[in-house]
Parts: sequence; C-alpha cells; structure tokens
Amino acid sequence: MFKCEEFDVDYFSKAPVIFQYEREIPTSPEILFAIFEDEFSWPKWVPGIAKVDWTSPKPYGLDTTRTVTFMGGMEVYERFIAWEYGKEMSFCFTGTTQRIWSAFGEHYKVEDLGGNRSKLTWTVAYEPRFIFAKIHFLIAPIMKRALGSFMDNLIRYTKNTAPDYAQKLASAA
Repeated sequence: MFKCEEFDVDYFSKAPVIFQYEREIPTSPEILFAIFEDEFSWPKWVPGIAKVDWTSPKPYGLDTTRTVTFMGGMEVYERFIAWEYGKEMSFCFTGTTQRIWSAFGEHYKVEDLGGNRSKLTWTVAYEPRFIFAKIHFLIAPIMKRALGSFMDNLIRYTKNTAPDYAQKLASAA
C-alpha cells in the first residue's frame, strides 16, 4: 500500500487540483444518502468501480472506513472526515495500491430543494504524484469531463431506482 496524506474538510478549498460539480438530483436527501450508503449502487453509476466494501459497521459516520476496488484491481482505502446524514459526507484516501495521488478526497454537499429534489455539490480534490503528476496536464481535461459524466449517471440511476430506495427506507422505519 502507498500511504496518502490525510486531511480535513478545509482541503477541498485549497488542494492543488479541485473539480466541482453541481446538479439537481431528482430525489430527497434521505434517498440520495441511501444510494450513497448502498455499496452495490456505486458500480452502477461510476464506471470503473468494481466494488465497494464498507469496513466499518453501520451506522456510518465520522471516521467510517471503506475500500473501493476498481476494474483492473487497484484499491483505495478511505476514511470519512465528515458525515451528516442527508446533508454532507467527505472522505480522504488513507492509501492506495498504486502511486497516483499524494492526497485525494471527495466532498458531497446535499441541499433539500423540496418536492423530492436535492441539489448535490460534489467536489473532488487531489494532488497527483509520480508519473501521474508529470502527465496530469494531459489527463486533467479528460478526468474533469469523465467526473462530470458520473453526476449525469447518478441522475439517471436515481430516476430509475428512487422508488426502490424509498420502499427500503419505509420498511426500515
């Protein structure tokens, strides 16, 4: 494992590379977080993710950990540095199996717009390292576009699955 620099939420405003996206998501914040908590949902709307394993028990919160495995076998190890169900979650990498980033994290801010609609502001922040740092100027525009497409995938996924998640939430209550 290659260790990554861990950080707090303020990193998302000062990282060397920051991509930010805002979209209206056609569901409530609660259902959106149910999707985020569902380890089986991530590979369906984020191409490249093979699986997500929560390595901390529910309820998830601050210092929760998980491992994400990508197609091709790379793993990243995450620790949540912010978690307020229905409103905000953030994680930073604690390590990876490939030397790509010195630091990497994502911040998800959710605002309730009413009428089963949410505004999602998603920030990806990182510092590339080794070969990735040298070729980053070539990769960054592609990465920015690809990440933006994940938001569009999430909207499509949410439209198709929100009723199922609503039913699961109602059953759990």
